[in-house]
Amino acid sequence: MIKNIKQNLEPWFAAHKLSWLGDRTIFLTLHGSKAYGTSTPESDIDVKGICIPPKEYYLGFTKSFEQAEGKDPYDMVIYGLQKFMTLASACNPNIIEVLNTDPSDWVVETPLFEKLWEARDLFLSKKARFTFSGYAASQLKRIKTHRSWLLSPPSEKPKRSTHGLPEQQKLSQSEIGATQKLVDEGVTVDSNVMQLFHKEMAYQSAKRQWDQYESWKATRNEKRAKLEAEHGYDTKHAMHLIRLLLMSAEILSTGKVNVKRDDAELLLSIRRGAWSYDRLIEWVENHEKGMNAILATSRLPEGPDYQKLDLLCQELTEEGLRCKSFGGK
Repeated sequence: MIKNIKQNLEPWFAAHKLSWLGDRTIFLTLHGSKAYGTSTPESDIDVKGICIPPKEYYLGFTKSFEQAEGKDPYDMVIYGLQKFMTLASACNPNIIEVLNTDPSDWVVETPLFEKLWEARDLFLSKKARFTFSGYAASQLKRIKTHRSWLLSPPSEKPKRSTHGLPEQQKLSQSEIGATQKLVDEGVTVDSNVMQLFHKEMAYQSAKRQWDQYESWKATRNEKRAKLEAEHGYDTKHAMHLIRLLLMSAEILSTGKVNVKRDDAELLLSIRRGAWSYDRLIEWVENHEKGMNAILATSRLPEGPDYQKLDLLCQELTEEGLRCKSFGGK
């Protein structure tokens, strides 16, 4: 697979019309299910990487670069070094994973990347408790929302009249925002305005939920829809939810990021529907109860050493700007 990806890099780079991108990419790796060991025959190929743009992106003001991305032939994102290190220092799960993929999944590696890789533990901190759990919470919210739509789908588009509102909106969005600010600050607002405000907020909330439901129906992946229909919830989201929570606990307790999962078979079984919805929710709730204790005993720092990371970024950038090509192998 790695060989095939390498052979298809040039067309991907050419499509972005950045003539320097291929030569100045210091690292590319498989990411996602291929890197976790949880892929199926239908899984996409995800690739992520890091580059150091040429000097005009640092010394001038007419050019800027944060990342390049595309989906043909692979779902690939290449981050500029500065953005990558910013996200990694915040313990962004996707970015922390990139630094810790198994070497067998590396597509392009360079001496410059090896310096970054050797310093990978500098990015880890107790922030992982909240970033990984935050991503997991998003997965859980989608699972619960989609399940509610499966069990009790909305029957009709919300109408203003059913919320006691005239067809013509009386409060503008700016007035709604101003009223919300006054409410948040504890300022007394005219009762008639407040009544209209609450009705408008209720209608807009119902409208957003309807729009989300309609979008979900229109864009649902056929195979994901089959999973939901068969098991009563999105088991693929559940697999990622469990993985993220397990990784959060591992990072806090061991200081290591295990991207290639030893528990891949368990995760795949969850994707196949081995756990009921109730079992999933019970597991998540029990796991969360133990996380505060893990956090309290973690030896990780509260946050990364930004000074060390900043100096590392400067060192890599200066060395990178002296090179025309990094000789990725």
